[in-house]
Amino acid sequence: MFMNFFRFVIFLVIFFLNNLFALSQESYLRERRFVPQLHLKGEFGYTYSKGTVILIDLQNADTVTCTAKVKWRGASSNIVGKHKRNYRIKLTTDQSFLGMRKDKDWILDAGQADVFRLRNRVATELWNDFARKPYYLDREPKVLTGVRGKVVEVFLNDEYRGVYCLTEVVDRKELRLKKNNGNIIHGQLWKSKGYGASLMSGDIPFYDNTSDVWDVFETKYPEFKDGMQADYKPLWRSINFVSKSSDKDFKDSVAYYFDLPVVEDYYIFVQTLNAVDNIGKNLYMGIYDQQTSPMITFSVWDLDLSVGSIYLKNYSEKFISPEYPLENMNLIERLIRTDAAGFREKVRKRYQDARQNILSTDSLIARYRHYYELLKESGAAAREEKKWSGDTDVSGAEINFDKEINYISNWITRRMRYLDAHVFFLPTGLKSITNSNIKENEAYYTLEGIKLNGKPCHKGIYIYKGKKVMLR
Repeated sequence: MFMNFFRFVIFLVIFFLNNLFALSQESYLRERRFVPQLHLKGEFGYTYSKGTVILIDLQNADTVTCTAKVKWRGASSNIVGKHKRNYRIKLTTDQSFLGMRKDKDWILDAGQADVFRLRNRVATELWNDFARKPYYLDREPKVLTGVRGKVVEVFLNDEYRGVYCLTEVVDRKELRLKKNNGNIIHGQLWKSKGYGASLMSGDIPFYDNTSDVWDVFETKYPEFKDGMQADYKPLWRSINFVSKSSDKDFKDSVAYYFDLPVVEDYYIFVQTLNAVDNIGKNLYMGIYDQQTSPMITFSVWDLDLSVGSIYLKNYSEKFISPEYPLENMNLIERLIRTDAAGFREKVRKRYQDARQNILSTDSLIARYRHYYELLKESGAAAREEKKWSGDTDVSGAEINFDKEINYISNWITRRMRYLDAHVFFLPTGLKSITNSNIKENEAYYTLEGIKLNGKPCHKGIYIYKGKKVMLR
């Protein structure tokens, strides 16, 4: 009798402790921040090989296992001697990860040259929140012009490889371009991988529809392997129009060729981030349905060399300065100079309104701080620093998230002050001083065509006597 009672008491104690442990563990998992783990199993290189992808989401107690083909991806990030590789993943079946779209195609972005690792992710999310949707939104309400992504920590065959971003792919489905019907081409998508014709100036080379590449543009849809030839004609016509048209024709017809509200936002966006590697390059250009309109809209990509990324020192020290006067591709230069469709005032007003909310200095800094806190609280920051600080991928630079978030915060503060004063010319409340002795042809103008009262007192690029001049 006594033994039975004793066993019953022991049972109750064990039951109570087990439930207490389970509740404590559940509370711990709820309160602590975790970065999902993505495990790659296999041997990978420049060509696809079979492997396994395992996504472990500790925060939500969820695990997904998929078979896939995987390879290294990228251009300059994929040359011999690189260590923290980017990956392209093709699953055997459609799968959704972490609330993103259900698809076979995925990218693991290493942030290889970025000591913050997530500049590209933050910038893309800013674009998705700030930029207006393309001209065909009423027909495709789910359109996205920037891919969604989630931060993960990657393990390759159980070896820790660091902080990555698992992202969707820029493709016809993301932009909701109209699907082709047999040999009849409707939607079109191209990616610019360089600066040639994408700058839309000078002599534009003719195209060859039997190639999947024209100048610096790669055909992304329709896929060249589908047995269809490419059709560069609408892209060539639009770019050649920007390069060769008279000012009158440009003002009359530019809105026929380009999605101007999106172009306005792109100009503000790249200026805000000082995205020196995204002026024509690293830009997707898409047409919803060329059978009804040749109008081109933009989709962003590869924004890691922004917000003063120290990797830019490899090209020029000036590129990391928050006061750097970023130049524009010829499309935007001509929109500013001719003021086609009232471009200058529309941009100024759009920027002024955005500075009250989404482009306020505090709001911009908060976007980077959000990810900084996630990496710090989860321990991912310490693991990334230990693994990659001083590596040749980042030119031997230290990876220190505490220092980098302070650097980014200071950089953004200075950049926005510069843009307010010298690019978008927000009102300061100060009365202007008129210099009546300046002759009309000797006046200074901003790049937006705004006449200044006297010689500028701040460094930057201005128009003087019909030519661009830089005041230092």
